[in-house]
Parts: sequence; structure tokens; C-alpha cells
Amino acid sequence: MAAINRVERIESGGLRERKKAETRRHLAEVAARLFTKRGYEKVRMIDIARAADVSEQTLYNYFPTKEHLIFDRDREFEEFILGAVRHRLPGERLAESLRAKALLFLGQISPAIGKPSWVPASVATGPELRRVWLEINARCADVLTDALIEGEKERFERPVRKLMARSIVAFFAVLVEGVGEGNLEGKSRDKIVEEMRAAIEASAQIIGHGFPAFRKAGSRRE
Repeated sequence: MAAINRVERIESGGLRERKKAETRRHLAEVAARLFTKRGYEKVRMIDIARAADVSEQTLYNYFPTKEHLIFDRDREFEEFILGAVRHRLPGERLAESLRAKALLFLGQISPAIGKPSWVPASVATGPELRRVWLEINARCADVLTDALIEGEKERFERPVRKLMARSIVAFFAVLVEGVGEGNLEGKSRDKIVEEMRAAIEASAQIIGHGFPAFRKAGSRRE
């Protein structure tokens, strides 16, 4: 009997999580439609709640601010970056994994280029959206800092790991921002993808070999 009750609790918990995920997805989709139709600034949280047929408190339970509705897939962004570090092939260098994952990431987000409600177009505008985007990046870097010591032969002090983590997150964040900026500038999807592919290759080279020896214009080598 105890075993049956335990199975029922597990199944009940799984069902609750699925329903919560469905509700969250529904709210984000309704918000995206309203943002597209009316414009982000003109849509209020209560408008989203009414359109989704939920209470305003329910909406706040899932999304504490309107800005967070834009970034409803931030956890997926975090897991994607963590996967580039944790799920490498035996002997695969970090730079190689980051390059491969970044190209995959670009392929996943490029079909949405041109849609006014998607994240890359949003992070390039508005101070409040920018603030939330930076918070997401900082949280992701904090999680990644600890992940960098897993399965590594070399052991780095925490300040070094933090620098590495922030650089890795920036590798993906700048990709998102670059796509958004290109979209706002009216560039074609093919042009944006071409430019971002080149940026990924160049950035992977820098990560793999270290920062180039930048010198101030006019300075001479000793």
C-alpha cells in the first residue's frame, strides 16, 4: 500500500508540473500576441491576465514583472549554456564545444528573426527589458561558475572561474543581441545569420587561444 501511495504521489506531482508548464506557456503566448498587436509598452499585466482568462495574481505567480514575460525561456538559455560546458565529448576542448553549441543555438533562433515579440529583438531596446536581460546573464554566470570545476583536471580559484563563466555567457548573450540588432536594422535573415556565424568563429578563436595583444594606437613594442 505504501508503495502504491508513493507512486500516486509521484504521478500527481508530475501532473502538477505539466499543468504548471502548460499554464506558463499559455500565459507567455497570450502576452506575445498582445505585445505584437498593441506594442509592448501599451500592454498592462491586467490586460494579459484578462486575455488569458486568469486572475492577475495567477499571472504574477508565474511572471513577477511584465519584462519577465519577454524572457519566459530564460531557464532554457541557462541550460543550453551549461550543456556546452558539462556535456562535452571526451577530450573535447571547451572552445570547440562552445563553437558547436553556438552554431546550433543560432540555427534554433534564426527562424524567428523578424517576429516583433521574440527575445533578440526585445533585448536591444528599452531600459527595463535590458535590466532583466542583464539579471538573467548574471544568474546564469553564477551557476556556470560552479559548473566549471566539474570533471576538470585543472583547478582554478573562484575569481578566475567567475571571469571564465561571464565570458562564456557573454559569448551567447552577444549572439542574441547581435541577431536582435540586425533585425532592428532591417537586415535580411540570411545576412544576420552570415554575420553571426562569422562572429561565432572569431569569438571561438579568441576563447581557444586567449585575448589578442591589443595595443593603443601609436604605441610601440618594447
